[in-house]
Amino acid sequence: MNKTMKEQLLELGMKEAELDNHCSDLYVLKNDISTGFLKNYEFKCNVKTFKSEIDGLIWYEFPFVYTEYHQK
Repeated sequence: MNKTMKEQLLELGMKEAELDNHCSDLYVLKNDISTGFLKNYEFKCNVKTFKSEIDGLIWYEFPFVYTEYHQK
């Protein structure tokens, strides 16, 4: 079975606290690991960045890839 994007990022060294979601969109803290992952991501043109109003950090928004949302 294929691994989810979240599982792949965790295996690369991301921490749970560096991943979040809103509905089916996966939010990933922008750092060296996530930026490296994005370079090889097939749909990188769909990924946007945003500045968190909570912590002021920059995050990536990967739309429609948080598959756990659809399994609820």
